[in-house]
Amino acid sequence: MHKYFLAILPPEKIATEIVAFQKEIEDEFGAIHAQKTPPHITIIPPFECAPEKLSELTSMLALFLKGKATDDMIIELNNFQRFESRTLFVDVAKNDEFEMLCKELKILFNQQKIIKQRVEKHYFVPHITIANKDIKKRDFKVAWENFKEREYRREFSLKSLVVLKLIEKQWTVMNEIQF
Repeated sequence: MHKYFLAILPPEKIATEIVAFQKEIEDEFGAIHAQKTPPHITIIPPFECAPEKLSELTSMLALFLKGKATDDMIIELNNFQRFESRTLFVDVAKNDEFEMLCKELKILFNQQKIIKQRVEKHYFVPHITIANKDIKKRDFKVAWENFKEREYRREFSLKSLVVLKLIEKQWTVMNEIQF
């Protein structure tokens, strides 16, 4: 079994800006864990799946997404936020249509027995991580002070979802599924 997860990647220009934030954290505090994945918004957290089932999973997602109208679904990035003293991230503005799409995907993954997470119990906070896990608590406080007043606003149209696979401790894009 291999580990995968489902995510949205921002356009390359925005991803480059977010990597610059991650590099800033690395240069100042030595924290690199957030760089083990491309900048992304997690939709379905890591799950295990046999490699031979990946094409079936991709087909299921493509069929599901085929009927979704997302031409006007805009993802807005809105400054920085944190989870307690462990994760610093670029915040995603509230978007009911996007949250409904994510909930529908979780239901689909539950129905297909890909994940076992109870959808109604899962609190969804879309975000793009810039520091987590390996940043020390004292450093986190300094990092948060550096980022909490910064303004960072970007937006992009939702065009696709990606399936990422864990390969040698790095998450790699395996498939991109267009809407």
